Amino acid sequence: MKLDNWLAQRSQTCPDRVALISEDGPMSYSELDEAAEHAARRLVAFGVRRGATAAVTVRGTRDSVVLIHALMKTGAVLLPLSPKLSLAERSEAVKSCGAIDLDDASKLTSTEADLPLLYEHDMDDVHCRILTSGSSGAAHSVGLSYGNHLFSAMGSAFNIGVNPEDRWLCCLPLSHISGLSIVMRSVIYGTTMVLHDGFETDAVGPAIERDRVSIISMVSTMLLRLIEEDVDLSAPRAILVGGGPVPRSALETALSRGASVIQTYGLTETCSQVTTLEVKEASRKVGSVGRPLLTSHLRIHDGEILVQGPTVSSEALDGDGWLHTGDMGWIDDDGFLYVDGRTDEMIITGGENVAPSEVEDVLARHPEIVEAAVVGRPDPDWQQAVTAVVVLSDGSDLSEQQIRDHCSGKLAEYKVPKQVEVVSELPRTASGKLQRSLLR
Repeated sequence: MKLDNWLAQRSQTCPDRVALISEDGPMSYSELDEAAEHAARRLVAFGVRRGATAAVTVRGTRDSVVLIHALMKTGAVLLPLSPKLSLAERSEAVKSCGAIDLDDASKLTSTEADLPLLYEHDMDDVHCRILTSGSSGAAHSVGLSYGNHLFSAMGSAFNIGVNPEDRWLCCLPLSHISGLSIVMRSVIYGTTMVLHDGFETDAVGPAIERDRVSIISMVSTMLLRLIEEDVDLSAPRAILVGGGPVPRSALETALSRGASVIQTYGLTETCSQVTTLEVKEASRKVGSVGRPLLTSHLRIHDGEILVQGPTVSSEALDGDGWLHTGDMGWIDDDGFLYVDGRTDEMIITGGENVAPSEVEDVLARHPEIVEAAVVGRPDPDWQQAVTAVVVLSDGSDLSEQQIRDHCSGKLAEYKVPKQVEVVSELPRTASGKLQRSLLR
């Protein structure tokens, strides 16, 4: 099945509609398409061809979005890289994917090749190769097709709806599917993307009002900081929070302040969302990540979440035809999914299984604990000792025993942390996922 180039199509059907708002100002669909055309011809002159993989360091800027669309017009495969990668990590990613390095694409050439560009794609054509976060192992790339992006956008649309006036705020890295998927959805829907180059609490509030933001995507850490700074989040019709567990207390606080916060669950291998809670269910199903989207098929096998469907990368399927996510979860009687951490994160202490997310949720309820993460450390008596690593609010002098006392009575005794460490911040990937391996 052939697909028209989405940007070229939008340039014809809604040329004057705002496609992108960034620090450089607004850009219409016709302006974005024209800029992408010129960039594509410069890339072709440099030697970029259909099917080649092109490595690009992407930031939350207009130039990066233009380059993403330009590569689609050449038929090349995008390898978006984080500016936070070390030189060695970047070099390894480029080498392992056999990519053309376009790290400084703006300086490559000013010559524009007068060659035909690509205005349609096969559904199965690979659009991009995304490096996974490597939060539980070495990073590797996952190929996502144009069809994966299309069905991902469809699944999200059938859940939260699409309004032509929607403006989706992205303060997530474009090198991760969480950010890149917003670039793709916006052009598929013909809506506006509001792009920030990183996350700043004092930038989100003004942007919501100034840019009439209706949807926001963020990770748990961002929500916690916005709540702490009392940022008004009541205007957007949907605030999607993913990237890992969200403390129940944070969800309840946000909802009580009028914010339409909904948890979502997805992976790089599924081109973003698998499940997303509906706004109308946000209060009734606090803690759930929602039902499977229309384009996702899900089941639980031995406690592990398995996924099938047209959003799943064909490279990620196991021999049984399912994506084995490595995430643990369960489904309630109404069909709503709850995620309990990863299979390799489960703590076994004294013969009992402890899900880190359960302990983290209790810790996060303490008013002086800003963030908490729980891991298992080797212990001669218990096999693994439940260990809490916490970030305290400014001025707090909570002791280890006070933190343990807070957990007692709310958790079974074997789940109460045997060790507590206080740190200034938790180690996270660029996409906001907790790096438990570093905590250990």
